[in-house]
Formats: sequence, C-alpha cells, structure tokens
Amino acid sequence: MSLLISKIVSMFGLGLITWIVGVLPILGVSRGWSLKILDQSGKKVLVYSMLLCFGGGVILTSCLTHMLPDVREIYLQSLKEGSFPDTGLEIPEIFVLAGFLLIYLIEEVAHIVLDKCTQAHRDREMSLKDKNENTEKEQGGGGGGHMNHGHSHGDIHLDESNSFEAVGRGFLVILALCIHDLFEGIALGVASQESAVWFLLLAFASHKWVISACLGVKWSRSEIRPLVSVLYISTFCIVSPIGIGIGMALTDPNQEGELMNASLIIVQGIATGSLLYVTFFEILEKERQKDVSGIAQAISFSAGYVFMVLLGLAEVHSEQEEQSVGGGNFTIKPFV
Repeated sequence: MSLLISKIVSMFGLGLITWIVGVLPILGVSRGWSLKILDQSGKKVLVYSMLLCFGGGVILTSCLTHMLPDVREIYLQSLKEGSFPDTGLEIPEIFVLAGFLLIYLIEEVAHIVLDKCTQAHRDREMSLKDKNENTEKEQGGGGGGHMNHGHSHGDIHLDESNSFEAVGRGFLVILALCIHDLFEGIALGVASQESAVWFLLLAFASHKWVISACLGVKWSRSEIRPLVSVLYISTFCIVSPIGIGIGMALTDPNQEGELMNASLIIVQGIATGSLLYVTFFEILEKERQKDVSGIAQAISFSAGYVFMVLLGLAEVHSEQEEQSVGGGNFTIKPFV
C-alpha cells in the first residue's frame, strides 16, 4: 500500500504543484502582481541555470544507478525463467539507445513540421502586406493619409505573424516536453520499490518545477495569450500523471508474468534512454549556451550527482540495518 501511496503523491507533486508554479507567473503578470522574484535577469538566470543543472545531475545519476540496473535485473530474471528470448545481445542497453534515438527523431520531425508551417504563414502575411500596399498606392496616389493607414495594417499583420510564431514555438516546446514527461511518468510508474519512487520523484520535480516557472515567466511576457499559456502549462502538467498511470497499469499484478516482464524491459529501457537525451540535449546543451558561469553549472550538476549517491548510501545502510535486526540472535516476539 505504501508503494501505491508514493505513486499517488508523485502524481500530485508532478501535476498539481507543477501547474501552480507555472500558472502563478502568468496570472501575476496579467493582473499586475509584483513577481520580481521570478524575473529572469542578472543573477536570477544563474540561479535558474544552476537549479536545472542540479536536476540534470539527479536525473543522470538516477538513470545509471537505479533505472538501468532495474531493467537489467528484470531482464536477467526473465532469462532465468525463460519468459524472454535469449538473443545473446545486450537487450537493456539496446532499448536504452532506442529510447534515446526515438526522442531525437521525434524532436527533429517536430522542428521540421513547425518551421514549414511558420514559414508558410509568414509568406502569406508578407504577400498580403505587399498586396495592400500596392492597392493603396494605386488608389491614393501616395497620399499621406492612405499611406499611414496602410502602414498601420502592415504592422497589424506583422504582429499577427509574430503571435502565430510565438504560439507555434510554444507548441513545439510543449510537444517536446510532453514526450519527455510521458516517459518520465512511465519510469516512475513501473518502479517496484518505494525508495525508487521517491528518488525518481525528486529527480523529476527538481527540474520540472524550475522549467514550469521559467515557461510561465517567459509566456507571461510574450505575445501568447494568457489563456493559451495556461492551456500549454496544463498540458505540460497532466502528462506526467498520465505516464505514471500507464506505468502502474503495466505493473498490475493481475497481468501475466511473461507479458509484464517483457513490457517492463521495453518501456523502462526506452524511458531511460529518453531521460538520457533530456539530460544531455535539453539540459546540459541548452544551459551551456547561456551567458552564465560554466563552473557554477558544473558544480551544480556534480552536486546533483553527489546528492543522489549519498541518498543511495543511506538507503543501503538502512536496508543492512533492517536485515541485521531481522537476522540477529535476538527475536522480537509480538505482544499477544
């Protein structure tokens, strides 16, 4: 029951809290509240970057010390039971790389589609602007009033184009993040130990809350309408709980053992690969492009790694103490 409770808490932590963190800047700016603490300028950009790098270190350590070993353990157990074919290949690592390449391919396709849509809309707006200017020149003969009127319409069309591009870029960001978050949720949902659930919750929340706050601040000051921004944030927040639910369904004890083991090997391997992609391309690569201290970023990333290693040591010592108490010379008899 405690494992189930930890996963339900994770749903609220990655869903509701993330939504509050993301929507608060949007509502604050639209209603004129003072949100200087979330202003992305100066030293605050460094703080955001360090928090994201810390989350990256936590995610990378979780992938290599918790998720990948779990996939290999399930794989070896399935081989021993004969429920998974022995191909002689390193199946866990193959599925991890498949997840990595899958997310890479999906993001590139999404970029191509959005760029084409944005360029087509921009061409239509520029063509309409040129057509309006030519029509006004023919009708007004260069009159000042008509030229000013045409210039005003030209500005409106350009603003609409910029707004469309902002909405399109926001959609691309949400699409990429939702793909990542879905696999993150699945990875947490298929966890078989309560401690692993809490570790993964810490890993995902440490960067998802920061990303949500940064997106909220960015979109609150962009040309995207507040309603669209809230819709994007809501979509970003709901995907992780959905992924957790999918993972819990895959680990349903009522399922057949062979099917469950095979699905766990495939899904958790792909989820691990997708998180490795997030760490290297969505966190490290983008954060290193910012005009902030690289040393501070490296220290924050290393701090996330050290933090997870220390948590792992604490977990091991706790398990050893429980085993020594249970297997010692003294027997604790229950009260009758």
